[in-house]
Amino acid sequence: MDFKYRARNAEGKTIKGNHAGQSQYHVVQWLRDQNMVPISVTENRGGPRVSFLDRIRLHLGVSLKDKAVLFRQMATLLGAGVVLGNALSVVSDQTKNVRLARSMREVKRLVDSGNSLSAALRSRKEFSSLICSIIEAGEDGGMLDRSLERVATFLERQDELRKKIISAITYPAVVSLFALLVLWILITVIVPKFAMAFRSLNVELPKITTITFRFAIWLNEKWYIFFGGVLVFVLVVVTLNRIKKTKPMMDSLKLKLPLVGDIIYKTIMARALRTLSSLLEAGIPVLNALEMAAGVANNIPVEKAFMGLRDAARKGRGLGETAKTMPIFPLMVAQMIVVGEETGKVDAMLNKVADWFESELDEKVKRLTSILEPALIIAVGFVVAMIASAIYLPIVGAIQALI
Repeated sequence: MDFKYRARNAEGKTIKGNHAGQSQYHVVQWLRDQNMVPISVTENRGGPRVSFLDRIRLHLGVSLKDKAVLFRQMATLLGAGVVLGNALSVVSDQTKNVRLARSMREVKRLVDSGNSLSAALRSRKEFSSLICSIIEAGEDGGMLDRSLERVATFLERQDELRKKIISAITYPAVVSLFALLVLWILITVIVPKFAMAFRSLNVELPKITTITFRFAIWLNEKWYIFFGGVLVFVLVVVTLNRIKKTKPMMDSLKLKLPLVGDIIYKTIMARALRTLSSLLEAGIPVLNALEMAAGVANNIPVEKAFMGLRDAARKGRGLGETAKTMPIFPLMVAQMIVVGEETGKVDAMLNKVADWFESELDEKVKRLTSILEPALIIAVGFVVAMIASAIYLPIVGAIQALI
């Protein structure tokens, strides 16, 4: 909650301001910690002005880019010798995301109360256990600024990967939606009018015209059945993805989908291996790092593979040799892990493997986009040609009959 306060500082001047806290008591304690005498503390029910975009972000969450910028700023400030409390104040004031700013003010309050930064971050939903673990390892090793840089770099690369996927699907999605809209107008508005005209003329219609007109009239009258069927299909897919018993089947099916299955696989592997590399580089124990990487995968077959690596590592077996026995890992990937274990640079090798998966993903997306562009044009042209044929064939037949 946000509170307005009036307090007197050590020089006797009255200070006014706002401060976020769990209750009035916490704000009063904070004022006393700042060597100020509280005069009044009231809840700011109106709160600070929030833009429409920030209101949306407040409900949808915090983007990877916002968090990456925040941790990069913190690393820079700490590297320059700024005290942690002051650095938290600066980043909470500079960030434009309302939810993140409120969260960092709460983190600062907890840090001022004697908690470590990682413990304070764990109390907030905006920060994953992975981020907190990397920061905790930096605190234990006395390299907090470097661990914050690692977190920022990790989040930036995750954001770049997400943007690649979004940019890959944006063009096909926009073209498909526009094509569907045009076809919907043709079928539900234009075709029924021609059907009524031909019906009044008592013209014998070709088979393609009859089928097209019947479908258009049905879709115009029973549109709710079509949309209901699409909605039911989407709900069934989403439900099967969330049910524990059916999720493994759905996750396996995703990896086997034509065209997009390989993209999904490379995206998951790039994200999981990048996570594992960042965790090992930060000094997280290998067993914990493998478990966190499995959680980041968000795909049951890949998750089981990483948990299998964890079980093998617990028994003292090498990660690379174990990966060779798992079909989910390409042989080249397993071999690079073996080399990393032999040279003592597993984190660096995993980073290179993640780079390889991302480069492969780039090429795959480019090829898929180049294939989809003409395929969509041909598909839309074919449907439009069918509709045009269904409309003009009877017209041509009627003209020929008159002649």
